[in-house]
Amino acid sequence: MGGLKVRTANIRYVLLGLFVALMSCNGQKKAADTGGGDNTSKLTMVLRDNYAASDRTETLVVRDEKSLRKFFSKINRTRKPGIPVPKVDFSREMVIIYCSGAQKMGTQPSLSVIGETGAQVIMGMAQEHLDGDQISTASIRPFAVYKIPATEKEITFRAIE
Repeated sequence: MGGLKVRTANIRYVLLGLFVALMSCNGQKKAADTGGGDNTSKLTMVLRDNYAASDRTETLVVRDEKSLRKFFSKINRTRKPGIPVPKVDFSREMVIIYCSGAQKMGTQPSLSVIGETGAQVIMGMAQEHLDGDQISTASIRPFAVYKIPATEKEITFRAIE
């Protein structure tokens, strides 16, 4: 009889964990959407994961399907099943990928549009700190994939605290 109580308690914790995870996913999408009146500054998170193909910090501006597939082929070399390549209409949108390099679990890369001029869009790169329950000493290589309306402007990146 005691084993049944333990299983019920474990199931409650699992369901609570799933609920929190689902709610936080929606919150990240809303936080990544900077909105605003200018169409170029609309940034939408598409995907976030803990294991990129590179140990170094890098940002990629992807303007075509071939380059996007090349990035995902590097990531999916060691994954079974692999992460599906996001669907992007490159005639209207482009993709920005931020790989934050090797670090301890507990932070995730985050991009935001911090400014725009007639010739460039300025992106702010930051590390979003996670709750204490998700912090670990495990080494990860997180990355985030964003969509932004297509523009001919130069995309520049700046670190923000």
